[in-house]
Amino acid sequence: MVQQCREIAEELHKVIDRLHMREGRSKTIESSRVFFQGFWKQRDIVSLRTRLEADHHSALSAKLDGLKKTQDTLAINYDAKLDQMRTDILSLVRQDRVKEEGMQMAQLASLKTKLDALGKEHMACINQNAVIRSLYFPVLHRRWGQIPNADKTSNTWIFDASLTSFTAWLASADEDDGLFCITGRAGSGKSTLMKFVSENPRTLEYLQEWTGTTKLCTASYYFWNQGYEMQKSQEGLFQSLLYEILKSVPRLVEIVCPSRLEHEEWRLEELKATFARIATQEDLEVKFCFFIDGLDEYNGAEEDVVSALKFLSASKDIKICASTRPRSVFEKFFSNRSRTFDIKGFTKEDMGRHVQRELAENDNFQNLEDADSTSASIMKVIAERAQGVWLWVFLITRDLVYAVNRHEGVDMLWNIVNLFPADLEEYFEVILKRVKPEYLEQMSQIFLITVDELQPLPLYAFSLLESERKNAAYAIDAPIRPLRDRDVESQYPELKWRIQNRCSDLLVVNDEEHPLFLSHPVDFLHRTVRDFLEDNYYSQLQANLKGKFSSTSTLCKMCLVMLKSLPDIDLKAPLSINKVIGLTDELLYYAYETERADQSPTSSLVEVLDAVDSVNTHHARGVRNHWTHARDPVGERGLDVYREGDKYNFLALAVQARLVKYVRAKLDANSNNMRKGGRPLLDYALRPRRITPISMRYHSKRDDPSVNVDMVRLLLDRGADPNQQVHLNDGKSVWLLFLLSIHETVLRAHKGGTKPSGSLTSAWYQCCQLLIQHGAQRNSYLPKTESVSAVGSVLRDLFGSAKTDALEELLDKKEQEEQQSKGSCMIM
Repeated sequence: MVQQCREIAEELHKVIDRLHMREGRSKTIESSRVFFQGFWKQRDIVSLRTRLEADHHSALSAKLDGLKKTQDTLAINYDAKLDQMRTDILSLVRQDRVKEEGMQMAQLASLKTKLDALGKEHMACINQNAVIRSLYFPVLHRRWGQIPNADKTSNTWIFDASLTSFTAWLASADEDDGLFCITGRAGSGKSTLMKFVSENPRTLEYLQEWTGTTKLCTASYYFWNQGYEMQKSQEGLFQSLLYEILKSVPRLVEIVCPSRLEHEEWRLEELKATFARIATQEDLEVKFCFFIDGLDEYNGAEEDVVSALKFLSASKDIKICASTRPRSVFEKFFSNRSRTFDIKGFTKEDMGRHVQRELAENDNFQNLEDADSTSASIMKVIAERAQGVWLWVFLITRDLVYAVNRHEGVDMLWNIVNLFPADLEEYFEVILKRVKPEYLEQMSQIFLITVDELQPLPLYAFSLLESERKNAAYAIDAPIRPLRDRDVESQYPELKWRIQNRCSDLLVVNDEEHPLFLSHPVDFLHRTVRDFLEDNYYSQLQANLKGKFSSTSTLCKMCLVMLKSLPDIDLKAPLSINKVIGLTDELLYYAYETERADQSPTSSLVEVLDAVDSVNTHHARGVRNHWTHARDPVGERGLDVYREGDKYNFLALAVQARLVKYVRAKLDANSNNMRKGGRPLLDYALRPRRITPISMRYHSKRDDPSVNVDMVRLLLDRGADPNQQVHLNDGKSVWLLFLLSIHETVLRAHKGGTKPSGSLTSAWYQCCQLLIQHGAQRNSYLPKTESVSAVGSVLRDLFGSAKTDALEELLDKKEQEEQQSKGSCMIM
């Protein structure tokens, strides 16, 4: 539009130039010429003015209406400033035409200035939309949609100032009053309460007392341990909150992340840095209140969540309302710095009303009440026995409604209430024991898979169990062929019934799109179901199996079939890369768990893993490098630098994934596999860091070191050289790079980072012993650079003086043996 304005302005300027009186000429003649030319050019001026009006009125409206439509689609707060600029410009264009040329030029200059400003504002809004779009992820609102809404009369007690301090906290302007914590047992209704308060108009009213004339921005996040990675990680937390913030206040984009590119994936460090910029801005005139549900469902160390809360609550302009099950780490954190209460003390009356409402709406139950007034007391008993657990109330109410619909009498209803298990674990066990014997093994297989999976599977994946029963090699034999919902939707009704018949109501099939593949993700009814199966019933599920069955091996095969079936894959596109790399990493995790559980010295998954490499190579057609290069590079940590040099391959990835049995099989098959350009395989084993789109449970659930001693031993036994120089790292040896990695990890721990676990420290020490035994040289251990020479003192701090002295003695011994060997060779 600005360009069009410039072109019209130049034409108009030329026309007006011709109407000037020329100097040095007869004034009479010049006046006559200007008069007649003005008469003939008036039509040209009118024509240009008409073009200006027509072109810019339609273009302006189309552009701004299109932008507003985009913002409406993304639910972004539309900036009325654009509308005002449009009004000003159109008003200027429609003004009465002035005859004086000076006025015409001034009017045109003003129009040009306003159009320039509009152009800049328009581009700023486009950039805002792009950044906000880049923050969106498919499961952003999934957990919110699964949380049941509170009954109209439930949870209102939280706004009663005589019962809780919640309203006082919302309105408080005290800088030390930024945290509020709701605690409660599993299934006690914390998530429903959090959803209720985050959306309730009264919450906003009380918060306005805190914000005053300052703009208020609220955002929510619901941790969900049995969901997808972005539902249970710090990345998911920060990205979700930032998405909601920028949607509410899009102008912040130009302040905190103006140069952000839409196609780039957000990293945790970048998300935190953006939040830090928001928190340090002093003239934003915005205050924030975050509602964070289920801290205990974070997939990692509870200390990490505490660290995130400290980071978020550092600003006086941020309030956080959180919920969690009782956990010692959280209790310690919240004890001295927040208001808190246990939900159990407030929900009994809500539960009684809920049961009454559910049963009262049933015609059969109304008939029972007319015949026997004692039926009403059932509701009171249920509320008393619930012990604050809403899930228990939901389950017993469901059983009562089921009985009433089948015309059972009051005596049977009392029988159900009196025999109903006192806690959820007993109830789950009763449900499992009701499964028909002919379904028992298949039920156990399904539950073992859902307990061991990293993320919920699509319904289609469970149909592959039948394929595996018929042909153990089905995943390898399956063709590489795109699969879409329309290809399998006819199977969904049967598959849903199969899940329900075998697993009762403890698994739920959702009628929504799966974020990775097809649709209908399969989830547990509640997290407590998974906890019960994993902690109390896992061995019984295994005992129900008649034949050999490995849930993680089966998950490997399912992932392979899904890799083969992914539609529209282009490894140059970020979305495709995320799907392929994410699914591959998940498969590698299951392969590691399979190797770990299998006592056999050989791998049962060699063909499956080989097929992964082949399938992803197929997906990477047209890409110059091997498909493993699609993975995001690992960031440098001071002296700990990672470079691939276009030589990454699947065997190197398998080494990083600690698949010892698979790597051994590949080296046995071809010893030349040890030879690799770029980083040596031993370097991958000693420094296995890689960027993964999902967190592995062997790190988050148990103390499992990232460095695998058996892998290091295997490679050394096959001829790997600790002193091999890595040219990508300025000729440093593999041994020195390993020491530098330890050095940087320990330095970061001293600066407040995560301290190396005992198992990792032990693995490092064993690797040092192995490397020295295989010839690691002292000149790598004591480099000249001062910053690097600190490695020795770091090892002493890490391992202790006795163990470090033992390493020094081992180095001395190996040097003596080498000198003796050289001397013997010279004599000969």
